[in-house]
Amino acid sequence: MRLSPFQKKVIAQTLGLSFYTYILFSFFNRSARFGESVTTSNHQQEPDKRVNDIAWAIRAVARRTPWKNVCRHQAYQAKLLCSYYKIPCLSFIGFKKDNKKKEITGHAWTVAGGKMITGFCNPEEYIIQNVYSN
Repeated sequence: MRLSPFQKKVIAQTLGLSFYTYILFSFFNRSARFGESVTTSNHQQEPDKRVNDIAWAIRAVARRTPWKNVCRHQAYQAKLLCSYYKIPCLSFIGFKKDNKKKEITGHAWTVAGGKMITGFCNPEEYIIQNVYSN
């Protein structure tokens, strides 16, 4: 498979950001900031063709890294990449209760260009705790 120069660049950036987010969330969790808390109603998103390549790179790197690269790491990587390329994005933190297991699970996902690019889920299943903008 041939990659475009942009895809090669994004893969390299994502690999570095993946390791960075692993270190950040493992050892410096209190220093991690998703950004400004916002409401979704005042945030406009324009379609951007680079969003697909960013989403693809994050998924490809997440499958191949030996270190922990979970949804919040991927959401943070998306936020950083979208900020770098000046693409508006929203990162969501949500929770849902599993009544059978009697536990609450958290999840993070990112939307950019009107598309979900990380943490692919059904957002309606979650109670959204916070929304962050880049």
